[in-house]
Amino acid sequence: MSGTNKERRVAWVVDFRADEAGGVAILLGLFLVPLLFMGGLAVDYTRGLSVKYQLQAAADAAVLAARGSSDDAQASARSVANAFAKTNSEKLNGAKLKPAVVVQTEAGVRVELTAILPTTISKAVGIEEMEVHAIAEAMRASSEIEIAMVLDNTGSMAGSMADLKTGAKDLVAAIFGSSTKSAKVKMAVVPYVGTVNIGNGAEQMSWMDKNADNSWHGHMIEGYSFGYEPGCKYDSSGGGGGSFDPGTGTHGWLDDGLTRFASVLGSALGISSAHAASAADVPSPYQFWPDCWIGNPAKMNMFDTFAKIPNTTWKGCVMARTEWNDRDVSDEAPDPSEPDTLFVPWFWPDSLDQTAIDMWSPGTETVNNYLPDRLDLRNSMFPKFTDAWIGWGHYNWVKYNGTSATIDETGPDTLGPNKACPDPILPLTSVRSAIDGKIDSLSHWNGSGTNTAEGIAWGMRVLTPGAPFTEGSSDPATQKVMVVMTDGVNNIDPVGDDALISQMSTYGTLANGRIQPASFGGFKAYADTRMEKACEIAKAQNIQVYTVAFNVTDEATLNLLRDCATRPPYAFSASTTSELVDAFRSIGTSLTELRLTK
Repeated sequence: MSGTNKERRVAWVVDFRADEAGGVAILLGLFLVPLLFMGGLAVDYTRGLSVKYQLQAAADAAVLAARGSSDDAQASARSVANAFAKTNSEKLNGAKLKPAVVVQTEAGVRVELTAILPTTISKAVGIEEMEVHAIAEAMRASSEIEIAMVLDNTGSMAGSMADLKTGAKDLVAAIFGSSTKSAKVKMAVVPYVGTVNIGNGAEQMSWMDKNADNSWHGHMIEGYSFGYEPGCKYDSSGGGGGSFDPGTGTHGWLDDGLTRFASVLGSALGISSAHAASAADVPSPYQFWPDCWIGNPAKMNMFDTFAKIPNTTWKGCVMARTEWNDRDVSDEAPDPSEPDTLFVPWFWPDSLDQTAIDMWSPGTETVNNYLPDRLDLRNSMFPKFTDAWIGWGHYNWVKYNGTSATIDETGPDTLGPNKACPDPILPLTSVRSAIDGKIDSLSHWNGSGTNTAEGIAWGMRVLTPGAPFTEGSSDPATQKVMVVMTDGVNNIDPVGDDALISQMSTYGTLANGRIQPASFGGFKAYADTRMEKACEIAKAQNIQVYTVAFNVTDEATLNLLRDCATRPPYAFSASTTSELVDAFRSIGTSLTELRLTK
């Protein structure tokens, strides 16, 4: 290449560069505003990314806290989000959070957080602020859960039933979320007072002692005398025992020579007679049993007695099974071949006529007078029975003779053989409307007392897979939970009648029941012991137990409830109605486990 040509090319390049410099200046002038705009956006975008990262962490924390009802979820999510923003204000570059948006989905919860970030350089081009969004979603744990709510419905809850229902329904809302039915959730409602109503359908009847073979069937009245022929002397030549004058003795259990004295009412009670008494003026079918007594047979069937009252039937409440082998508080399946594994129907006997009390025993109290005591038996059927004592009326089964009784089973004050029998159990179900409806229908019931041992025992029976209730899952992975709420100590209500001492319980009355010593303190001690055993058996079945003590001041009962709970945090104590509701909500929060999905 010649030098001349080389010089020319360099000159051309130089000239071109000179021309290019002028062009760049023009281009920079043309793109200055967009470049500044992009640079400002880049700076603020980087700041926004940092806020986005922090906001996402806040959303994740908030969604895991957003459990319970809709209002609770929003409050808890917002609280967590705001607390996070306050703690990490420097990392948020001055951004301010909008209120958290919480949406309960079919499977869980979604939380949306939005922060307003003031811009820096972008303000030069008119962009004052930026919105930064973060979304977190969580779903409930996939394992199945079954929950039995064991709820005290005794008369002392009269002023607090509305709050009990609110708390119980909040627990339902926490577990079900927005679902109306779930394949992974089942709940049961077990109302209890002094007894529990298991229902009276065909299924329940298969668990019952229909033949009166159970050791405790009819124990309150079997063999009890309710009349005698004063002055009649027992003839020792007929079977021993020596001279005996019932006319100077006392009424009650014929424990001395039961085969001699255990009486039968002939065809009136469906028992064939042996031989007639000597009192010729006693009309058939009633008779004195040799030699002087009349009373109830040694075996009596309460279902037969229900059948003799034409305007009522057995409602579904039961007596406690025998304590032997802890059957009273265990989930041992009913077996017809073993009568003591079957359940005995609750039957509250008719109590004394007020007219008789006014005439013979002023001051005596009657609490369940629904049939006439047949005082005419003194003067016509049993003319020689002239004793003024009226306590015999409790044991006189002749009055159950097809006469319609005065019955009131609507509550809270009831009358009849089903007295103080509460609402029936709702077995485990996955239908939320059935659970809410059951809770709404609950009411308090006066009479009898409080027996939390029976409530816990039936709470366990609805959760375990075997009979009597079989809705519970047998899968060991299924979470089993019992929530026990009570507002008082185990007790039996008193009555001003020396022949009874107390009202009825699942163990009978104090005068002729199963409690020894036959005192109110003895009842509490016995029921506390059975409650302790019921809790022990339930926890041995891998049932998580939560307890809620409402207005309970008795320290022994509080300790009993604390010990019954699976862990110390599972025992709640509430002294106000708002604290009662909060306790149920806290349990719902504890049971509602969430996991992040995005």
